[in-house]
Amino acid sequence: MGKLDCVITQNIDSLHQKSGVPEEKIIELHGTLKWVICLECGRRYPREQIQSRLELGEKVPRCDSCGGIMKPATIAFGQPMPERETGEAETRSATCDLFLVAGSSLVVYPAARMSLIAKDNGAKLIIVNLTPTPHDRYADIVIYEKTGETLSQIVEQVKAKLNG
Repeated sequence: MGKLDCVITQNIDSLHQKSGVPEEKIIELHGTLKWVICLECGRRYPREQIQSRLELGEKVPRCDSCGGIMKPATIAFGQPMPERETGEAETRSATCDLFLVAGSSLVVYPAARMSLIAKDNGAKLIIVNLTPTPHDRYADIVIYEKTGETLSQIVEQVKAKLNG
């Protein structure tokens, strides 16, 4: 329908891409398991490529370019958040007119802050979650239901209004 600007996520499992959301519309704040990166030079490798090396017996995967140690391209505890992705998420949050939180406890920062940035800049805030969140009091609408079913219903209602 052309209504989705982006998906800001902490998920590292690529489920948003698998659901059909275009890669360019997804901001992954905590990285992704699709890639492995060199801790020295930053070169990225497809995870399957490194996984096959591990299955062949390699104990510590090393970068082909510089020999550095590689790890999944996710943010581990204590690592700094990725500047580009965090900045982009903050910008998109500050400039949106509607911010929809779907299936998040809103307790892990900085992702939890994005809904507040949106609200502080005039956006409407909708929260869909099974249980209450610390940000419910800021929301224009709170729905305590299953995310998948609820989002499907919302999409159908938006389609009906657009076509009606």
